[in-house]
Formats: sequence, structure tokens, C-alpha cells
Amino acid sequence: MAKRNGRPPHQPTKNLRMRVSIAAGAGMPHEEIALAVGISTPTLRKHYAAELSTEAAKRRLENFASLFASAQGGNVSAQKAYAAARMAPAAPDPEPDPLPAGVPAGKKAQQAADAKVAQVGTEWEELLKRPGAPGVQ
Repeated sequence: MAKRNGRPPHQPTKNLRMRVSIAAGAGMPHEEIALAVGISTPTLRKHYAAELSTEAAKRRLENFASLFASAQGGNVSAQKAYAAARMAPAAPDPEPDPLPAGVPAGKKAQQAADAKVAQVGTEWEELLKRPGAPGVQ
């Protein structure tokens, strides 16, 4: 068996999974979580998808439950914090644009872009401009 070059594959641990879910539940951006854990953002998304979504939502709910319990117990600061809380839904960070500006598109992307304007300069151009006509938008 040949020796593999490079870094060994990342192995998530129970402790790392907990830390990622806590950080994601607090709203920490994925890039910062990856930096704190010592892995790349794609590796974070690959190995910790559940912690970044479902588990993060559970952590946020636990936090709100504790805050609510404190507010019910008469803690005025907790009552104010609970009333003021307007948490946005936790959604995964958007995927970055695969091509930075100025980098030429690949063959398939270029073909798709060309197909959007293929009718220009032909008899189909006027037909496809009609409202309700199928095809190019």
C-alpha cells in the first residue's frame, strides 16, 4: 500500500461538534468558526453540517428557554432581553461565487451564457421578446 502525501483527513470529535454547535447557535459566521477550530470553511461545512444548522438551532432554543425561565422567575433584565429578542432565522452562509471577477468561465458556464442570447440577430429575436413567449427571460 502506497503512503499518502499531505495532511491526514479531518476527524470530528464529540468536543469539536459541541463547540461548533455552540458557536453557530450564537450566530458566529462559518469562516470564524472554521478559523477557531483550525480547519477550512469547506471542511467545516462537510463534517459539521448538522452542527451548523439543526444543532445550532437547538442551542439557540436552549438559550431562549433559559432566558424565559429567568424572566418568569422575576429577573427584570431577563424579561427585557426576552422581550427585545428578535432573532433572525439561522440559515447557512451563502456559498461564495465560484469564480472571482475577471476569471473566465468554464466551458459549460460559457455555453449556458451563450444560450441565453443565441436568438440575438436572428428571426427568433422578435418572437422571443413577445410577452408570454417561452424561452429567454
